[in-house]
Amino acid sequence: MKVWKVTPKLLRGYDLTVMTKYLDLISAYEVDVRFPDVSGLEHLDMLRMRSEIAGYEAKLTAEARVRLLEADKTLLRQVRHFYKAIHEIADLTAWRHEEDIPITHWWWYLDVLAQLPELPAAELVPQGVVG
Repeated sequence: MKVWKVTPKLLRGYDLTVMTKYLDLISAYEVDVRFPDVSGLEHLDMLRMRSEIAGYEAKLTAEARVRLLEADKTLLRQVRHFYKAIHEIADLTAWRHEEDIPITHWWWYLDVLAQLPELPAAELVPQGVVG
């Protein structure tokens, strides 16, 4: 795993306290997407964390967005494993409805994504992650 260095120039114009929180969330998300075989409950927590990150995504540094994109691609490469674990304990359609999840939060659609043919990793670039 690459170690990311934060420099003063990189954070110019950012609220350091808020940025640190979101960098910590991205770090946790990067770890979570590496372990598709844990419980579905942990995966639901991961999806909620990803939604929290999305709320700040427009303000992320370019470096943080690249990290997020790579973690998203890891999730997409293993979408069937993640969905299988979640499906054992929860209905994602019901969660999306009850929580009023926007369609732009594609990670809440693992049930739909798991039905699609597998794509080469190069084609796994979610829209809006890197701007």
